[in-house]
Amino acid sequence: MRELIAFDGVVECRREAGAVNLLLRGHERRGAAARCPAQALFAGASSAGDGMGALARELHEVRIFELAAAPGTRLVLLSSREVQLELTVRSLQLHREVGREFFRAVPPPRVSLRRRLGWTLLLLVLRLPGAESLLTQLRGNR
Repeated sequence: MRELIAFDGVVECRREAGAVNLLLRGHERRGAAARCPAQALFAGASSAGDGMGALARELHEVRIFELAAAPGTRLVLLSSREVQLELTVRSLQLHREVGREFFRAVPPPRVSLRRRLGWTLLLLVLRLPGAESLLTQLRGNR
């Protein structure tokens, strides 16, 4: 049994019609203070009996585990305070918010003050009537 994701607090649980028939949306538990938005999208999810019908609109402290299964099938255990449900799924997609980590890894662009002032001046001049044709003549293009 391998934990795929653990949600913290309230998790929105929606049953859908279509390829993705179960959606869980909440905040992923990452360490003591970090809480990042995350989603779990289940495609072709089904359970023995009517377990899917017992899912409430809101669940608390949800954890999703991947269970060992026969080749060609995928079993997932959805565990929360309200319910423990074993699901057979065709696929499971986890979507995590990675903006903070991405912008920490990629440095912001450094633009010199001279270049900023130049672009600001050019854009201000282009707002004047006739400035575009004057600049085109100065460049020699028509």
